[in-house]
Amino acid sequence: MVVNLARYGSLRHSGYDDIDSIKTNQGLEVEELGATGYSTPTVEEGPVENGGGESKTELVRGLSQRCISFIALGGVIGSGLFIGTGTALSAGPGSALIAYSIVSVIIYFTMTSLGELATYLPIPGSFNAYGTRFVDPAFGFALSWNYWLNWVSTVAYEAGAVAIPISYWLPHVNFAVWGISLMVIVVTINCITVRGYGEAEFWFALIKIMAICMFIIVAIIVAAGGLGGHHYGFEMWRYKQAPFVGGFGGVLNTFIQAGFSMQGSELVGVVAAESQRPAKLIPRATRQIVFRLAIFFVLSVFLMGLIIPYDDPQLISMNSGNDSSVISPFTIVFLKAGIAPAAHIMNAVMVTSSISACSSGLYAACRTVHVMAMQGHAPKILGRTTRRGVPLFALLFCAAVTLGLWAFNFVGQGIVFVFLTGVSGVAGYLAWASICVVHIRFRMAWKRQGHELEELRYRAPLYPFGPVFCFVLICVVIFGQAYPSFQNGFDKITFFSSFLELPLFALLWVGWKRWKRTKVVALATMDLDSGARGGLTLEEEDDMLAEPSKMGFKALALKVVAGILG
Repeated sequence: MVVNLARYGSLRHSGYDDIDSIKTNQGLEVEELGATGYSTPTVEEGPVENGGGESKTELVRGLSQRCISFIALGGVIGSGLFIGTGTALSAGPGSALIAYSIVSVIIYFTMTSLGELATYLPIPGSFNAYGTRFVDPAFGFALSWNYWLNWVSTVAYEAGAVAIPISYWLPHVNFAVWGISLMVIVVTINCITVRGYGEAEFWFALIKIMAICMFIIVAIIVAAGGLGGHHYGFEMWRYKQAPFVGGFGGVLNTFIQAGFSMQGSELVGVVAAESQRPAKLIPRATRQIVFRLAIFFVLSVFLMGLIIPYDDPQLISMNSGNDSSVISPFTIVFLKAGIAPAAHIMNAVMVTSSISACSSGLYAACRTVHVMAMQGHAPKILGRTTRRGVPLFALLFCAAVTLGLWAFNFVGQGIVFVFLTGVSGVAGYLAWASICVVHIRFRMAWKRQGHELEELRYRAPLYPFGPVFCFVLICVVIFGQAYPSFQNGFDKITFFSSFLELPLFALLWVGWKRWKRTKVVALATMDLDSGARGGLTLEEEDDMLAEPSKMGFKALALKVVAGILG
């Protein structure tokens, strides 16, 4: 029997959701990769002998639509928003607002490009697989490892950041205790079945979304003078060097933090793309992304900038290190409102947020390396799974690397925080730029092979302006980091954290290309058919789109809440 994976609901992030096992002694075989890309995987259940007895292979599909919806809503929200925005505000409220607004535009065009690709080709591996298929197998190899490094760096950052809200209560406990405890918790969560993981992420995401909505309401009231006894207005925009501290260099320097805070947005498209109804879910997710980012990030940063002075000593900065006196901008706003209990609640939310973001990041990292192992881009042992479908070796490998990166928090005063933010932020920008490149290559091949645009169920608006503008802007942001690095003398931390990822990406690309002697995929021979529409014909896709919605009260209520929140 051949089972098309694309018809089995939602696959999380950039890998298979959970296949019972890929070991041949359990009877599971996965199609080999072709020379030009990642073909749609099939799982074959055959008469493979296992100790003389019959073997059975079961596919684990544990993530429900309810879990997927809220993971998508809350997956991007982590310490980058709750804590890292303090670093962005230190460059002034105007710099932070411009950076987060422009990054939102970048993400919108990136998502429309990914949306078009994923609607037509909802294959496991998402844009990592598209890089192999539409550009060059060596490019896909470099992109996959870049994306993996992005997530292990993010998890290491989260493991260090969790100490900040906890130190608000327990300032005399060594921060290392909280980092190790967090890693134990998230590894345990990822070791359980995918259904258990999905349920945990659902509740974590719901808590984060409700907390941000509460913060926005309180911040508006505080800024207007309704709480705290002070009417702020735009007072902080005229405070000392505000709104642009450090001028043009300050604005550029804020882009890395903004990109780091908002990375993971592409996972919304990946989750939707690997669902049972890509033609319906992906366009919807793409339309919602700007509204969601505007509410959760841009509006939050704008309100913080109205209330908190950019030089507030409690804001985290690169010189904060492990100082227990620094707290989240969210907590500062509640304290200025005179609502101390709410500040404690927000601190608790940030702890659960770190657990959630760390768990999601570790999940994404281990699934990414798991898929790479199946592609032959990583050691085969990382592709093995337990009977419950958990890629345990990949999980332990990612956890070990994360702990190694996190351990560098003991070095210097805040240096590693800045370094991890820079590496992960640039890696995220490279992933977004790669999506634009892949989309342009796809459209060029689509035209070359005589296809019409009407054949695409969803088409990215403003093409080719969108991906070209996005790619150019990302290049300006990345290479623009050289300006603040030399603005006031040579800042080696900013420079190396911003540019280390570029030669590493090039080394992976060129090294794999030379070793495997790969070639750029020709437009005329590019595979545009394997896995198209998740294996559905146009008629079957039309039937699924026309299928009436049947849901109970609970599902309807959750759908309404999800629509309100983004």
